[in-house]
Amino acid sequence: MYNYFALALISTLGIIFLDDDPHSVSLQEWILYAVLIYSAISFFRKYRELLSREKR
Repeated sequence: MYNYFALALISTLGIIFLDDDPHSVSLQEWILYAVLIYSAISFFRKYRELLSREKR
């Protein structure tokens, strides 16, 4: 689960540092945003899976 958290953190920092024009979104920012969404979804899926295993 740490890898999803690290991926989200790195993509968030990348989005912040690549934002040279606040009125438009570059292709790199869109790609990093997609990586951020992927890592967040994967993190919560894994978390839900671990919780369901623990309840058994």
